[in-house]
Amino acid sequence: MSQESAPVDRAGSVDSVDRVHAELRARVLDGTFLSGAVLSVQAVADRLGADPELVREAFRRLSEEGYLQLVAERGALVAPVSLDEARCVLEARLLIELFALDTVAARGHDELRRLGERLRALEGDVPLSPSPSSAQALVIGRAFHAGLVEACGNTVLASMHATLWAQGRRVSAASIADPGHAAEDIAEHEAIALAMRAGHGAEARELLHRHISAVLRRLGLGDEFTLPRPAGS
Repeated sequence: MSQESAPVDRAGSVDSVDRVHAELRARVLDGTFLSGAVLSVQAVADRLGADPELVREAFRRLSEEGYLQLVAERGALVAPVSLDEARCVLEARLLIELFALDTVAARGHDELRRLGERLRALEGDVPLSPSPSSAQALVIGRAFHAGLVEACGNTVLASMHATLWAQGRRVSAASIADPGHAAEDIAEHEAIALAMRAGHGAEARELLHRHISAVLRRLGLGDEFTLPRPAGS
């Protein structure tokens, strides 16, 4: 499905190929342009206020980097998310998020329950439609996972996790582009929070692993056994 009409922030004209390249790369990585979207040279040039020749050169650079696939006479196709791209960021997230959960759980059931309450309340901060959009799910997901990591009290890990989330936003956005997947994603957050609220650390761990692994399933790249399993499961 074409994403040519996806919004691109415009702060005046873009007058160099380096700036056009940077603008487009950022929007591929943040999920504004989803994998499989077809981008035309003229549509992008109009939105950026850039010369079409600059856009063509930016498309060529991005194709060499693996983010776009050039399409003759049409422009470019946003390259699908690969298993390696997804797995690298998801494995790193698992490492940090499971550690954060274990750290909170080690402080006792009361701490775990309070965290579950806080994380469950986050959903209420985002107005949801009957069929949640991927944008709503991304907002909730960012707040949920950042809240989990921040709860362990390690600012270095929190900073690393924020970087990972930014790197993996294209992966996350692609995995919940379907409205049904967005709703599933939100429901999985609630299930994890409820397990925490009940003081069930082991269950919360298992649900967290399944939730992060579900990204691969929704992308058609793997299942819950593709990523390393939590110890003892």
